[in-house]
Amino acid sequence: MRLIKLFIPTITFLIFGCDLYDNAELNPRDLDSNFTPGLVFDPVVRATTVGAAAEFDVFVVAAENISGIHAQITYDANRLSVTNVTTGDFFSDSAQVNSSFFLYDDDNGILDINYFYLGNGINKSGTGKIATILFNTKQSFDATTLEITDESELVDQDDVDIQILSRGTATVRSN
Repeated sequence: MRLIKLFIPTITFLIFGCDLYDNAELNPRDLDSNFTPGLVFDPVVRATTVGAAAEFDVFVVAAENISGIHAQITYDANRLSVTNVTTGDFFSDSAQVNSSFFLYDDDNGILDINYFYLGNGINKSGTGKIATILFNTKQSFDATTLEITDESELVDQDDVDIQILSRGTATVRSN
């Protein structure tokens, strides 16, 4: 009887005392299948100091049979500047050597990233990194937003648009 009196409160405490949470929100690449394919940032928040860098990766999530990606990203050019953009590995694991092409253009607050296969009949499905972007902070500010715009697109091998159902945002904080 004493064991039951000790056992019941302990089990009750464990069941009701523990907060359970959905940690899917901690990983921006864990999108609900109803909202894929998508283009997202990882991480979604980065804190830095004036003059220092803030690095963000851009991912394509749960895409099927794509041959090209155009990601257009807007940012506040008064607060941030693009220091460097490097290619991701999404298209680099193709069986064909040198079969992908990567190009970016930074135009004072609008960054266009183009990453695609060269040639016909090559496509890829899945989730992977498109690019890594290095922003430099120009001034102190509470927060500024990076946004993947509606001008972004995924295309198949016939250059037919594939609808993007999720477009990510990210926040940079600088003190």
